[in-house]
Amino acid sequence: MKNSSKESLAKGLGYLLVGSCLLLVSCSSVPEGNSSNGERWFGMQHCDGCHGDGGLGGKAPKIQKTELSYHEVLRKVRKPKSAIMPSYSAERLSDQSVADIFSYLQKRT
Repeated sequence: MKNSSKESLAKGLGYLLVGSCLLLVSCSSVPEGNSSNGERWFGMQHCDGCHGDGGLGGKAPKIQKTELSYHEVLRKVRKPKSAIMPSYSAERLSDQSVADIFSYLQKRT
């Protein structure tokens, strides 16, 4: 293999590695939540109807101060495994809005 081919291959692999790292970081990052907005979204989406005031529980599990990560909560919001809980598309409830709700629930005392 010629030196220029090896250099091109190494350069291409370097770009692939950097791109993969950037993708991994962007997928694992958590939007900064605004708990005031989260409180509003929690009520507007009627989460309190099942999860209780502030997520303290009711007909549905307690979610205040959940041990689930933001990404686990986001997965449950998008594709719940419960037949009772509705799914919320990104058009209906953005990732940022879910982060706001998550922040609200984590800060509740």
